[in-house]
Amino acid sequence: MSADACFQWGRRRVTYRVSRDERRRLKITVAPSGMVDVTAPVDATDEEVHDRVRRKGGWIAAQIADFEQYRPRTPPRQYISGETHLLRGVQYRLRVRQGAASRISLSGDRIVLETPHTESLIHKAALLHHFYRLEAHQEFPLRLLQLAPLFSSEGMEVPKLIIRPMTKRWGSFTPKGSLVLNLDLIRAPIQCIDYVIVHELAHAFEPDHGPRWRRLMDKAMPDWRDRKQRLETKLV
Repeated sequence: MSADACFQWGRRRVTYRVSRDERRRLKITVAPSGMVDVTAPVDATDEEVHDRVRRKGGWIAAQIADFEQYRPRTPPRQYISGETHLLRGVQYRLRVRQGAASRISLSGDRIVLETPHTESLIHKAALLHHFYRLEAHQEFPLRLLQLAPLFSSEGMEVPKLIIRPMTKRWGSFTPKGSLVLNLDLIRAPIQCIDYVIVHELAHAFEPDHGPRWRRLMDKAMPDWRDRKQRLETKLV
């Protein structure tokens, strides 16, 4: 079952994708985008996997509905003056003006974008994306250096950090021990950035979201549930 599979739950058609690894229990993850990822034991048949996922249909549908409630409904970006963009949880207004060279900077509550190509949406979008990338590469390593010691009692060393666009999740912790963070996370408040980092570092010791993972989270970041909710509801 390498392709997408689906089932009907009430009026909702739930689509999910299955991957397999050497694990004993089925793992179901619902991403903020609404995508459902299922990691199943290699020896489980397709029918067994589908039956187990189907039995979790109520929980999956509720998770998707919850994310949909807070999903941003902003119109497509035009990259024009007055448009708002988030950075570290703060709303900045974009100011686009003609310039001899392309550059972008912060000025008070404004993101000032100067370019000789003020009519090119693609060019302006690329400039803003580059600006976000620079900010992420400045901020995320500093946050990681501050937060990794929270797991020093577990033997944590500062992992390799990878920053890249991600479509389904805010971050991940790879089997090789690298922390991957979504570039778009730089738009979130610092408290939420810290939550994602701690969330993924806890996965270095527990791959599932079970009792041990929750104990690690409670110890490292007692208010992680509040931060999680803020990330899901405020990042628009």
